[in-house]
Amino acid sequence: MLTRTAIYEGTVRDGRDEEFFRRVRDELEPFWRRFPGVTAVRVQRLASKDADARPIAMILEMDFPDQAALDACLASSIRPDSHAATEAVMQLFDGRFYDLVSTARSLEVAG
Repeated sequence: MLTRTAIYEGTVRDGRDEEFFRRVRDELEPFWRRFPGVTAVRVQRLASKDADARPIAMILEMDFPDQAALDACLASSIRPDSHAATEAVMQLFDGRFYDLVSTARSLEVAG
């Protein structure tokens, strides 16, 4: 499994948090759920952070079974519309977003 993670580094403009996250939910999430090959989507809004942590407003994670599925997503006809919608919502955000692709393994925990 591969996870494509988008890090939204920066801050939502003063007093616009609820509007920003409402627009993420209403305008962006429908695109993210429709991408071909995606098996799970997680949208994380930070609840707290270390005092010296970089300002991260949101983290988006999308899971794919393999590189071919991720490549199909990136080549999808949905992507330009999703990107345009993202740019519109980003007008409420001061910062940048960037993507990381990772693999993971789950660890058993005591308990």
